[in-house]
Amino acid sequence: MRRRISLWLRRHTRQCRFAGVVLMLGMAYFLITQLTPFRIPCLFQKITGFACPGCGISHFCIRLLHLDIPGAARENLAIAVLAPIWLGAAVIRMVWHPHWLAKNSRAEKLLLWGSLVFLLLFGVVRNLPHMEFLLPSYFQPDAPFTLRALLRR
Repeated sequence: MRRRISLWLRRHTRQCRFAGVVLMLGMAYFLITQLTPFRIPCLFQKITGFACPGCGISHFCIRLLHLDIPGAARENLAIAVLAPIWLGAAVIRMVWHPHWLAKNSRAEKLLLWGSLVFLLLFGVVRNLPHMEFLLPSYFQPDAPFTLRALLRR
């Protein structure tokens, strides 16, 4: 079993390093957001006033770190749907190496383009009237200290 794990780690060293760097950067951003008022602003939201498909990802990740899965899904439903699909595809690809999920395969392209279309549709639908429940919590119209409430003043 040890030999199998070491062989797998040798084969996937680059991916493991990349995942470690991303994890460390994410943890650093989490600590910064928890200890200071600093947040990375959404340029699309600042310019248009609408929520982009990615609005709420930081809150999504923070709620996941607090193990609040329903709260994370309320922050960004699209990521809550797509993340398990992509994670499952990555695990299948790394463990079993199926030819139908290889790089540049039809399945990978379908997954990529399907995700992009889903995100674009989600970005449009979440800004339609009566679809406010798809917006992140800080963008909800009934919350007292939201961006929209502050802009209305």
